[in-house]
Amino acid sequence: MKKKLFILLCAGMMMTGCAGQGSGEQKEPKVISLDLGGNAQNDDANKEQASDNAGSDAGEIVQPGENTVSPEPETESAPIDNNENIQKNENAQDLYMQFINNEVPVMIGNDYPQNDYRIFNLERGKSYTFAELGQYVNQSYLDPEYSEKTAYDYAQYTYVECLDSNSQNFLIKFVGLDIYAQDDDSFAVYVITENNGQLYLTDEYECWARSYTEQYRNGLCIDGGSSGAGDHYSGKSVILSNGKITNIYGEEMLSGQWTSYVNEAIYYEVFGEDLGVPLNVSVYTIGEEKYYIYDFSECTDDQVTLCENYINRCRDEAGIKWVTDAEVEEAIKKRCSSIGVNYDTIDQQEKATWTNT
Repeated sequence: MKKKLFILLCAGMMMTGCAGQGSGEQKEPKVISLDLGGNAQNDDANKEQASDNAGSDAGEIVQPGENTVSPEPETESAPIDNNENIQKNENAQDLYMQFINNEVPVMIGNDYPQNDYRIFNLERGKSYTFAELGQYVNQSYLDPEYSEKTAYDYAQYTYVECLDSNSQNFLIKFVGLDIYAQDDDSFAVYVITENNGQLYLTDEYECWARSYTEQYRNGLCIDGGSSGAGDHYSGKSVILSNGKITNIYGEEMLSGQWTSYVNEAIYYEVFGEDLGVPLNVSVYTIGEEKYYIYDFSECTDDQVTLCENYINRCRDEAGIKWVTDAEVEEAIKKRCSSIGVNYDTIDQQEKATWTNT
């Protein structure tokens, strides 16, 4: 009898142990949708639960093209020793300096951006020395039909870190390109990335009188510009370890009659020819999604009634996604996570230091 009870007790313990292991499985975190369905009168809109798709934005990162060798962001599964990482960056810096001295070229990858509005584009698959890149800049920007200049004023370089890894990128700036007007100090910046001893030209951006980018040492870019008195733009992007400039978010700030950009037909039906209503709208582009925030704070009571009508009709008839500041912040956090960037680091802003070549 004791032997039988002992066997039953052991069996019970084994079953209890297995059940304990099963209950220890981790559940996936819930992801909250950012879409709103609330009325204009109520800023506190209801959120709906969505299925877990935390990695859905990962595909938004610009991937290297076919046959292009581009550095991949490092993952936590294969950490690099700090000393090894320092040595790797020092080796890359040696190559960058050799490029400045015209001793080694950079290769243009198959995914390098091409612009239809340019007469010349950097040829994919071709290699360029620093001097040849400068000649391309002169030919591309300084058209003798519009500019008396034949060459850029000077070039600078800087090293920037990567918010998605411990590597570095190398930036070359060509200043004095007369993009907007003569002698406007406009410039173009080219991103160079080292991979396995080879330098690749991976991306570019340009700045002129109505469009600018402030470069920061951690790889962050603060973007800004204006398309008119009531249409201003700001945003943040980042240069990732693959050398690609990737948007975190962009905000277009509309005021007065420029808020008709949300939906022009509805705007004129609601406001008629009264273009002085002080309605403000911010349009955020985060990944592939757009989010809209309205502001009635400068409106009179009568104007608020008209604005509420406009906001509600844009939502109901045009599918505009009106949200709150808190939900925009959550969307930005999700965007940072999808591209491997710590959200807290995008406010750590120390401007890059440029050195003349």
